[in-house]
Amino acid sequence: MPEKKTESKGFLKEDEHVIHMWQPFSFEVKKGYDYRRANPLSRLTSSLLKTVAVPVLTVFDRVVLGSRIDGWKNLRRLRNTGAVTVCNHVHMLDCTLVEQALFKERTYFITLASNFKIPLVRHLIRILGGVPLSADVQTTAELFSEMGKALKKGACVQIYPEGVLLPYCRELRPFRRGAFYLAEENQVPVLPMVITFHTPTGIRRIYKRKPCLRLHILPPLWPDSTLPKRQQIKDLQDRCFSSMYKKITETR
Repeated sequence: MPEKKTESKGFLKEDEHVIHMWQPFSFEVKKGYDYRRANPLSRLTSSLLKTVAVPVLTVFDRVVLGSRIDGWKNLRRLRNTGAVTVCNHVHMLDCTLVEQALFKERTYFITLASNFKIPLVRHLIRILGGVPLSADVQTTAELFSEMGKALKKGACVQIYPEGVLLPYCRELRPFRRGAFYLAEENQVPVLPMVITFHTPTGIRRIYKRKPCLRLHILPPLWPDSTLPKRQQIKDLQDRCFSSMYKKITETR
C-alpha cells in the first residue's frame, strides 16, 4: 500500500482527491516561487485576464449553474483589512462563484500544486489567482509567509477548509485548521461563504437537471485575541463552522 503524504498545517492531502483528472503536465513549486505575483508584468497580465474572464464566467454560471450570490453587505465590513475567506467545496467551478463575490478585491486561492498539471484548469486557476500548495513542509512555510504578507496588504486568501471537492454534497464536512491558523497568525477576520442547492425554476426547469447553486456571503468573524493562540484558532474554526452550518440548515 502506498504511503500517505503528510498533511501540511491542516490543509489538504493529495491522496484524498474524489475526482481524479488527467494531469499530463509537469509542475514543481520551487523555493522563491512568486506566490503574490510580485513581478509587475505578471501582476498586470493576471489583472487584465481576470477582468475579461470574470464577466464571462459570471454569465456562464448564471445560465449553466443557475447561480446567485447574496449577502453583499457583509463584504463592506472588510474595508481596509485583509481576510481569509472560506467556502464549502461542492463543485468544480465553485471557485468562480467565490471570485465573482471578491472580484474587486486582490484575491489568492490556495490549491493543490497537482491542479497546475491539469489542461485548461491550470490556466483558469492562474487567472483567478491560484497559488500552489505542495507537500513539502519548507515550501508550505514559505507559502504561509507570503500569504501573511498579502493579508497585511489588504488581500483576501481563499481556502477550502473541508480540504477536497465532493460534488453536490449537501452536508458540511469537518474543517481543517489551516485557514484559521492563517487568520489568527495575522490577526485578520475570516469571511465565511457557503454554497447551497436549490431546485431549478422558470426556464431552467427545461434544460437543467442538477440543482442550482447559491453562494451566501456571511458576516466576517474576527479572532478572539483574549484567548491563547491554540484556543483562538479552535474558537474561530468552531464559530465559522456553526455560521455556515446554520445557513445550510436554514435553506433546506
